[in-house]
Amino acid sequence: MKKLIRNWLLTSLAVTLHARTPESGRLMIEVHIYNYADVSTEALARAEQETARIYQGVGIGMEWRNCPLSQVEVEQNANWDVPAAPTRFTLRLLSNAMAERFPVGRDTFGFALLPVNGGFGILANVFAERARKMRSGAESQGITLGDLIAHELGHLLLGTSEHSVAGIMRARWQTRELQGILRPAMFFFPEQADTIRAQVRARMASSGDSGAPGLTVSLIPALASLAIPKTVLE
Repeated sequence: MKKLIRNWLLTSLAVTLHARTPESGRLMIEVHIYNYADVSTEALARAEQETARIYQGVGIGMEWRNCPLSQVEVEQNANWDVPAAPTRFTLRLLSNAMAERFPVGRDTFGFALLPVNGGFGILANVFAERARKMRSGAESQGITLGDLIAHELGHLLLGTSEHSVAGIMRARWQTRELQGILRPAMFFFPEQADTIRAQVRARMASSGDSGAPGLTVSLIPALASLAIPKTVLE
């Protein structure tokens, strides 16, 4: 098993090298953040860096945009609204009060909404306040939050609610992953990386199409969630 894990880590390094090719500069996604959990500026910036690091490893560039939460903020930011597109993702960082409205356990830290019609999903939710209570300090909190964001965006870009046995798409994280001891283990497998790149290409190709798949979806989405064992939270 140790040899297998070691091989996974080596393949993840090979995938990281792929990000240096010209292709990585052309594959881009936008993430529009709604910070309902009031994550600090410092922690949020660190989370963005961590998520970007993971996706850079598969050749995907990221742009981040903080969105207004009130009508007053909307009026103060007249240029914030942009048309929906398959490459523009909505990320909602939710407070505990918001998280408790969903029919999920307290050991769940996020979920992505996947369209049942085979289109492109664009909405991910992360229970940021729950995540914040697991770590101390903006640096540590930001890294954990960034990993959670990468996981939920991964469901959207892979187009599935399924999880892997290891890596960033692992279903249940243990203490070592959360504390950053296994930071190199937060990676996508090569086959996942191939799927993500193909998905981004398809999304970019359909961005100019007003009838792009995923923008008009069923109201009954599939649920992709990430859970953390209670023993880790105690």
